Amino acid sequence: MEAKTLRRLVARNIRAAARRKPVALTALADFAGVSRSQVFAVLAAATSPTLDWIAKVAMALDVEPWQLLATRSAKRESR
Repeated sequence: MEAKTLRRLVARNIRAAARRKPVALTALADFAGVSRSQVFAVLAAATSPTLDWIAKVAMALDVEPWQLLATRSAKRESR
């Protein structure tokens, strides 16, 4: 999978998890202890998040970090 595709996947998964929580994307940064500008850069697929960043955001969204990296088929298989 190419990097841009992976960045889009992470952005889509963060948005979906935030809708399920529910938490506003602006508040997500505060809950996760990361910068708002970085949240929006990741959501725009403009930058790649670090594993530490993914772990913080996953904790704030009450999901496992791998769920922010997983494709839809991988999520279905894990159920």
